[in-house]
Amino acid sequence: LVVMGSEGKGLRPLVKDQCDFLVRIPMKGKVNSLNVSVAGSLLLYEILRQREQTPP
Repeated sequence: LVVMGSEGKGLRPLVKDQCDFLVRIPMKGKVNSLNVSVAGSLLLYEILRQREQTPP
């Protein structure tokens, strides 16, 4: 299960406490934030990329 937080406030503390992992997307350059659809796409891409590299 992937849970995405809001751009401004992120996840509520009670939701964060239930998560196994917390990740952040590093931002460089002129962009300060990504909308949730773009951030979610990047996250899912990276999850799939890493799964393909990991031997069974």
